Amino acid sequence: MDGYKIGELSYIFGLSNDAIRYYESRGILTPKRNEESGYRYYDSWDINFLLDCLWYRSFGFTVSEIEQMIHTDDLQDIEQRCRRRENRLIKSINEQQRLLKQVSRMHRSVSEAKVRLGQFSLEDSPEMVWQCQRSQITVEEGELVRGQGAETVRQWAKHMELISHTFIMPPKNEQVFNEYSWGFSLTPEQLSQLHMDIPDSAVYIPSYRSIHTVFVAGDEGSFMSCIHEQVIDPIKTMGHRITNPPIGNLIVRVHENGEMRRYIEVWVPIE
Repeated sequence: MDGYKIGELSYIFGLSNDAIRYYESRGILTPKRNEESGYRYYDSWDINFLLDCLWYRSFGFTVSEIEQMIHTDDLQDIEQRCRRRENRLIKSINEQQRLLKQVSRMHRSVSEAKVRLGQFSLEDSPEMVWQCQRSQITVEEGELVRGQGAETVRQWAKHMELISHTFIMPPKNEQVFNEYSWGFSLTPEQLSQLHMDIPDSAVYIPSYRSIHTVFVAGDEGSFMSCIHEQVIDPIKTMGHRITNPPIGNLIVRVHENGEMRRYIEVWVPIE
């Protein structure tokens, strides 16, 4: 018979035999069977539909969509499918561009962590919206947030690639910083991109004139002593008065010389 056997079709178009049989089961291919040999043969008409199928698949249409495009769709139906696919691709591209921006930001922060370690510079702190997740920490365990705060955390965690792991050190008394709270932060711009309002449980933190630096903490229980020794005490020794709660982001946790080390950037608002 004039046509390809399944093995030939598989070889030419780089498909598995199972894939070809699947397209048969969906009615995309309708081979003719040689009654004497029992072989199925795919003729030029089958090739037309297979090429349509592979072409549509290359654009990301599903097999179910392709089945309808081949068997039932008119010109308007296919135009509408193309428009919907175009919109999905635009959304996917925007999401990938956003993810690329965040990965580049993380790469930059990690690559600069050691360079900026212990280096003090004057700069404005980032504007952010902060949601507490663990509060009143004097040691590492803290008190976990409940209620509306937990609901905000749940919603924000759906966009983990955007949020920063952020701490705040509110003074207990004038210039005395012996507690801190960990939570998550987003910028107002990011909230707008996500079509989210500032939750009632969250806190808006404006930008402040600050001293920025990077410090390193060790394993559990080391944060408080490390931030005082490497950040708070040196800034006070320089003669600066801290005007608002120090705030900072975890850059990364790593293992060095067999020990965990946490690189953390911090902004300390000053007069």
